[in-house]
Amino acid sequence: MKTKKIYYHDPYKKETKTVVVDIQENARSLLSGIILDQTVFFPEGGGQPGDRGEIIGKKGSLKIEYTRLVNGQIIHQGKMTDELRKGDQVTAKIDWNWRYKYMKIHSAGHLVHDVLMSMVEGLKPFKGSHGKKAYLEYEGEMDISLKEELEIKVNEAIQKDLSVLTKEATYDELVKECQFLPPNLPKDKMLRMLKIGDFPAMPDGGIHVKSTKEISKVLITDLLSQEGKVRVKYRVIGGQYE
Repeated sequence: MKTKKIYYHDPYKKETKTVVVDIQENARSLLSGIILDQTVFFPEGGGQPGDRGEIIGKKGSLKIEYTRLVNGQIIHQGKMTDELRKGDQVTAKIDWNWRYKYMKIHSAGHLVHDVLMSMVEGLKPFKGSHGKKAYLEYEGEMDISLKEELEIKVNEAIQKDLSVLTKEATYDELVKECQFLPPNLPKDKMLRMLKIGDFPAMPDGGIHVKSTKEISKVLITDLLSQEGKVRVKYRVIGGQYE
């Protein structure tokens, strides 16, 4: 049974009532892995860290340290206190400050990408990370003196309060809407698409804020262009995580 992904329907939902459908024990790491019928916990993926938080039952709880997706099931890993059992009714509650911080960082990364694509031709997205040390990497070259202009334009876009929309999409819809698709996208299942304001859509399976204004402010901390690769490092500052 696949876990119902509440975080896609409402990324601002902090907790939910749910049921334990399986428990996996790992004696070597002393971590337990719990699978729920539905969850608000986002699993690590696409450069975005997985959620932290707690699963709370009547007789026990699990402090979540790591969340991952395996064959459609979301595994919540952490250290058990007392005991949770299969079939238990529990409350799954995320660490909202952690979640909202990385929602903002993830949305900021895509906005930096959109603005950069509008400024420089010939760059091909290669990889990126939207975690503690956030960066975007491209194949191609660019003038590194554009660093300050990039930062200014990104923050101007933030203040325009642009909508950040996500939705399910077929592969064919992504081909029609997006300027670039990763070569390994599956063609036989539903995917997800992100669109910020009037910028072109792009495939993305993460979770995001509703508006660019929630991002607060972005610093472009470094811009490197060498040996046919461009790396943009960025950081989100300001705003509240509540």
